[in-house]
Amino acid sequence: MNVIKQIDSCDCLFLVDISEPEANSLRLVLEEARASGPEQTLQVGDGTLEGVRRIEHGEECRVFELYWASYIAYSVLNESFVKREDNAEFEGRLFRCYSRSAYLDYLRLTSTANEQWPGPFKHYGLGCSDHIVDIASLSEPEIKLLKPGRPFGVNGI
Repeated sequence: MNVIKQIDSCDCLFLVDISEPEANSLRLVLEEARASGPEQTLQVGDGTLEGVRRIEHGEECRVFELYWASYIAYSVLNESFVKREDNAEFEGRLFRCYSRSAYLDYLRLTSTANEQWPGPFKHYGLGCSDHIVDIASLSEPEIKLLKPGRPFGVNGI
């Protein structure tokens, strides 16, 4: 199974490191996370949620590294402030490749990047717990499985 499908098979991801190892390069480290521990009741405002479990990275979980040698732009958004995009077109679940998005529209309006210069580029999106990361790049990321773990994702993989 390729690494992108492994990322998409995770229940949840945590963004645990983001850095620029060199000027205008981008490195992300993602940890797989799963529901664990006993079910609990959680008090939220005036209501309660039954059957809640912690989402944690455990020994059986995988760790992924994504590296772009160069990028046009990237952004990190607190997951709590994400607005649903009804017109977005993409492939993937947690690792998305967009053909249409508000982020691509934003880059067209605020940068000189286009199909002619520097050339065709893609919008990649990562849906992590706590963070949404958007990356625009001419090239696909190099993806490594840093820790194999025991796959047990939403797809039963």
